Amino acid sequence: MPFGDAAWLTITTATTVGYGDLSASTTAGRAATVILLYFGGIFVLAKTVGDYFDYRNDQKSKKLKGEWRWNLSGHILILNSPSDNGEQYLTRLIGQFRSTDEYHGHTVQILSSEFPNGLPAVLRDMENVVHYHGRADLPENMRAVSIEQADLIIVLAKSEAEKVSDGCTFDILHRVGEFNTQGRVLAECTDDQNRERLLGAGADVVIRPIRAYPEMIVRAFVAPGSECIIENMFTSSSDEFRRYDFPIKDMKWSDIVCKVAVNDLGTAIAYIHEETNELDCNPPASEQVNAKSLFLMVREEHIPNADKVIEAITGLS
Repeated sequence: MPFGDAAWLTITTATTVGYGDLSASTTAGRAATVILLYFGGIFVLAKTVGDYFDYRNDQKSKKLKGEWRWNLSGHILILNSPSDNGEQYLTRLIGQFRSTDEYHGHTVQILSSEFPNGLPAVLRDMENVVHYHGRADLPENMRAVSIEQADLIIVLAKSEAEKVSDGCTFDILHRVGEFNTQGRVLAECTDDQNRERLLGAGADVVIRPIRAYPEMIVRAFVAPGSECIIENMFTSSSDEFRRYDFPIKDMKWSDIVCKVAVNDLGTAIAYIHEETNELDCNPPASEQVNAKSLFLMVREEHIPNADKVIEAITGLS
């Protein structure tokens, strides 16, 4: 046959269309059709299609089970998962990143030996969240999650109550350093005595694991240093909040702030409305205040008594 007719016959036969306008008419031609097209072409086509769908299914399965290498860059990498309520904590932590302008669109990858059957549905359904299943301290797993390409690296403590978690974090930080990563590294520390060791091991920021407040990790990246302020609020040492119950009538918030500062009483933070009992934190300077209670941030070594606060604000002793 001419090349064009032969190509047309091959394609229509291999795709099982079979228009019938061309066909093999000799014994040799029919034998060639059976051998080359039926056994060869159709089998190869079916095998190729089958292999393709098998590959896609295998790819989907590996992604679901955390066995797929995503080859990411500029991502947020979370190493480890809390042993208790890890699903809820990671959901809230990632949600906090999503609520910031700086990291709203970043892909988040989780490297953890948790979730052997894949991420829980609540995490899997979040946009741009993937995971790799394996131990976070193994170099081959760090390589699989492109640790050297990550923008942010977060090393979570396995347990916020066990000091031995710091040893695991220390090992991970040393491994991270071997990859010459350019991203900023945050590590959780369960024992304050280990802070300097973790900083020396390569962490840029070290914080306590406060599972009830994942915002602290995000603040450490968005506003470096603010995590220290937040940590102080969760301890009985250093700065702390105090509530003072007394009436305040028709005063500007700016005047209250100034009187507190001038008299070295601390820093005015918030007040409770006299009528609604609602808390108003950091109100505008011009806001006219009618309050029943005032909240101050005070120093541990200088906690003013109620009489001094009332006298400074109202002028009444």
